Amino acid sequence: MPQLPQVVATDGGRAVRYELHLTNFAAMPLAVRGILVTDGDTGKILKSFSRRPLLAHLIPLTGTKDDPSAARVTIQPGARAVLYVELAGPLPRRIGHMVDYIAACETCPLRLEIPAVALNQSAPVTLAPPLAAGLWAAVQSPDWPRGHRRVIYTLGGKARIPGRYAIDWVGLDEAGRTTRGDPDRPVDAIGYDAPVLAGADARVAAVRDGMVESTSIAGNPDHALGDGAGNYVALDLGQGRYAFYEHLRPGSIQVKVGQRVRRGQAIGALGFSGDTTGPHLHLHVANSLDPLKAEGIPFVIDAYTEIGRYDDIGALGSKPWQSAGPTRKSREWPASNVVVRFR
Repeated sequence: MPQLPQVVATDGGRAVRYELHLTNFAAMPLAVRGILVTDGDTGKILKSFSRRPLLAHLIPLTGTKDDPSAARVTIQPGARAVLYVELAGPLPRRIGHMVDYIAACETCPLRLEIPAVALNQSAPVTLAPPLAAGLWAAVQSPDWPRGHRRVIYTLGGKARIPGRYAIDWVGLDEAGRTTRGDPDRPVDAIGYDAPVLAGADARVAAVRDGMVESTSIAGNPDHALGDGAGNYVALDLGQGRYAFYEHLRPGSIQVKVGQRVRRGQAIGALGFSGDTTGPHLHLHVANSLDPLKAEGIPFVIDAYTEIGRYDDIGALGSKPWQSAGPTRKSREWPASNVVVRFR
């Protein structure tokens, strides 16, 4: 468990996201058949992974997959698999894990009990809205195979997930459209060039500007690993926490490294730079200024109005969201694919 799970308020309750890394140091393959997440004090089972849920959440980093009918995940000698866990609702003080697996003897099941760890109960950093008036979809899901939640960067021999709590903010109109014209032209996107606002009184810790944008969405090329964020601003929030505002429009950044900014101050504009499938603002908070050598940590938005969500994110841009509310939210991390107003 590379990052101690930190509790965050979201969707009207409390939740944690974390990963359990399982490395096979044996000379033979080990087949995981099930994993239990337990209350570290009472032993109560909080979540069970077996069969399909196990195959969906325990991912071998070798890229190999077992036959779904086998209902197991095989970890080869020297290889690692990562279990992605999301817990919501009443949370215990500590969490434990039990891993059921088999080795050479198919009829000799084994169980590994992992010592319980305490949840991090410290309050996440609070940010002001990153964008101004309008409708915005908070695009994120823990289940997407290539979503920020599951993108691991391994540098210096350590695996990290900078975007564990990242949100991609996409502009919408009342009909759920994301563009006012040609859907392949970034400048026609509804959110394009919207002012990006500082989330707190902070010091500007890093700036990158000047990366050009593709004039078409379909023609956006692949970028080098360190350039995927495009043009960005990173704010030092104190206590080892940094807020990253990424994919900004070239030439729009209005701040310099070392400058002090005020909460709500414009720092740049929403754009299409870097690796992105459409204009949006990428926002995440991490524990290091190095974009790829950082662990993502939770944050909350101090106030916004939730008006619905997309149950099927594939409908984004072509259909309205599923309406609910409106519900005024205070100091919550926006839930998966909700639609919000900031003013």
